[in-house]
Amino acid sequence: MITIKTENYNLISQDFYNKTIDSLDLNLISCTCGHSGCLIRYGSYKRNVQMKDETITLTIVRVYCTTCGHTHALLLSSLVPYSQIPLNVQITAIHAYESGHALSRILADQCFIDENNLKAVIRTYRLCWKERLCSVRLSFSEWNSLVTGCFSHFSRQFMQIKTTVNKLFLLPT
Repeated sequence: MITIKTENYNLISQDFYNKTIDSLDLNLISCTCGHSGCLIRYGSYKRNVQMKDETITLTIVRVYCTTCGHTHALLLSSLVPYSQIPLNVQITAIHAYESGHALSRILADQCFIDENNLKAVIRTYRLCWKERLCSVRLSFSEWNSLVTGCFSHFSRQFMQIKTTVNKLFLLPT
């Protein structure tokens, strides 16, 4: 899996995803095996994401490494691997939990996310991520540094539960 770092964590749509992926030069992205210039498009798969007022289905692009033979999904940093709940909603729920605020305000804004979803997010945070963040002094105040810090220290996206190899690709400026 390769995560493309974007600046806008609130914008998730097929159009935004396609524009971001189409703007990439696959020769610049290195595979998790460390080689560059060896990735080719290799199909896609569908993934549901629960947005504020709808569930959208994104077509996620896969790439194939001609060197190591592995395939990788290209995800945006606004998405959490293996989760249908976007990163911004997860961070908002965790921030409310840490601040002692009720989750009811978040639930009122999110028609397609229920209380069980948010409880699962908080449980994952408490069991898997809270101590990790404290150990490397990462906070929720700056989302970009949180995402970058989680990749540099743990080699995965914040709140990613499976230990599948994930690499962060920073868009060229």
